Amino acid sequence: MKETKFRRLRRDELEEVTPQFVKFLSVNGIDAQSWVRIKEDDPRRADGLILQFSQIVFAGVIEKIEYLVQRKPHDLRSYRCGSDKIEMRGLLISGNTSVDLTDASLAPRQIFEQLRADGATPKLYTAERAYLPIGRDQDIFLRMEEGALIDNGELFRILDGV
Repeated sequence: MKETKFRRLRRDELEEVTPQFVKFLSVNGIDAQSWVRIKEDDPRRADGLILQFSQIVFAGVIEKIEYLVQRKPHDLRSYRCGSDKIEMRGLLISGNTSVDLTDASLAPRQIFEQLRADGATPKLYTAERAYLPIGRDQDIFLRMEEGALIDNGELFRILDGV
């Protein structure tokens, strides 16, 4: 395999895309019996096929990502992933509050209402930068490996307009 940009899919991730993996194997001339034989007789080749499939899956998913969100109890970061740069809008909470930003069920308006009620101070911050020299796909992949999840962009738009 020429280049690996992403890690190998974990077993649970691979199980989620089993139909696509079966199709991938089929396109490569490998039926169910052959796959069982390859796994038993040539585990390195089997691992190589899974790694190759992983590259395709991650590349396909990351290519479509527009927004990410990364949540910590008192720090929320929302990212807009453009074609040439990544923009971040963040919310950092100072003071005591019952708000836990890892609770994704809280609507943004509820967060601000509760912060006001608790007397906590929300600090908004922004940043933007060009993608790292490794490229857009791997830069986004690194954000995801650090805990960022794919998002619909609502949080970014709200924090951008506050």
